[in-house]
Amino acid sequence: MSQTTYLVSCEVLCGEGSDGALEGMDRAFVLVGVNAASEDEAMSKIEESFEEEGYAFADVEWVSVASEVEWEDADSEAEGMDILARLATIPEEVVYGVLFASAGEGVSVAA
Repeated sequence: MSQTTYLVSCEVLCGEGSDGALEGMDRAFVLVGVNAASEDEAMSKIEESFEEEGYAFADVEWVSVASEVEWEDADSEAEGMDILARLATIPEEVVYGVLFASAGEGVSVAA
């Protein structure tokens, strides 16, 4: 079965076991890229990766085939292109963009 590249914009819960990128934060927003045979497989791979990192889905803003994403601005597009470039070099991994703290949680930090 062929693989498709998916991008997912979501809000995550940062548990006690999270990797420390947002230590002390409850929630964060992140753009994630993954290669998968279907949208369901993409979400399963991401959920598994989140569990390893100490995150959990709080909300999924959108899921899209990467080639079909309509970017809101140049910064978002640049982040998406960076994720796709990194995903090309490690196609079996889930690739995280920048983690942004939810409103009122402080400043954003890089993943």
